[in-house]
Amino acid sequence: MRIERPKPTPDQMRRFGDQLAEAADGRGIEGRVCGAHCTIVCPQCGSTACQCRCTPGCPDAPATLSSEPEAYPIETGAVPVVFEMSRLGMFRPCWSCEGHLDPQGALWKLPAVCFYCDSLVHVRLLGAGLARLSTDGTLKAKWQVVITFSDPDNIATAFSLEPKQPIDAGIGLEELRADFATIARALQGLMKQEARGLKAGARATP
Repeated sequence: MRIERPKPTPDQMRRFGDQLAEAADGRGIEGRVCGAHCTIVCPQCGSTACQCRCTPGCPDAPATLSSEPEAYPIETGAVPVVFEMSRLGMFRPCWSCEGHLDPQGALWKLPAVCFYCDSLVHVRLLGAGLARLSTDGTLKAKWQVVITFSDPDNIATAFSLEPKQPIDAGIGLEELRADFATIARALQGLMKQEARGLKAGARATP
């Protein structure tokens, strides 16, 4: 069976082009990555709205990245991915887990970040980038983006960045957490690369 691909309208093409340009540019958001939750005075410039000292290693990041910092600070292993997704401005993380073992030492919860995204183009780029990192051996496990659970009273669709199951033999929580950190470091670059590749391919298509 073959189904002819849809023909985007001029308005859709402009919107797709803008979304690709945003990802290819990769400048990210202005102001504090943690938003209004961060009111720390920068020792470098004296501002409370700069990114001079904004890094995933900020000791306040686990609390200020969370909307409920006292009850639900971001787990240490998940902070880098949540931070980098937030910094890009294309994804809005809403839940995360650094992964956990059960009392017997077996994998119980996998590292994952759930997020909202208004652009399916950006979700596509993220998924393609994760697949490339897995294929070229940068990651020890295979990772993916999937649609995940949303509360019944929440009309917004949530996505999850997570390892593919079943997990290959020999890969444990330590390896998955290492992948998590690698994804965080690579995120900005992989979004740029995938966007530029898709943009070039779209121009070459008659």
